[in-house]
Amino acid sequence: ITLIGLILVSGVSQAAENHCGEVQRLRAWAGGSDAYGIWVEYKANPSQCAGGFYIPHGANNKDYVFSIALAAKMAKESVCIQVYSYSTNIQNRCRINYIMNP
Repeated sequence: ITLIGLILVSGVSQAAENHCGEVQRLRAWAGGSDAYGIWVEYKANPSQCAGGFYIPHGANNKDYVFSIALAAKMAKESVCIQVYSYSTNIQNRCRINYIMNP
């Protein structure tokens, strides 16, 4: 029982991580069954997300995520992306939970 409790507590204690940077590249897939519909890369990606960040193809609000990232890129301003350390990574890309202007 103690082991199960420790496993549950360690999963819950994973906090969100915010990574801010200037967008270097945006990729978007219009259709199909791609694992990611939007892929955002910073000029300097954090080591935890060396391949950048993604949002799944079927995600709600992915148009808004793309719009915020594109606006930041065009303005040459930083944008912050929140990820959870326990979220599913695909090829060193972290799944976007939240995007915001700093």
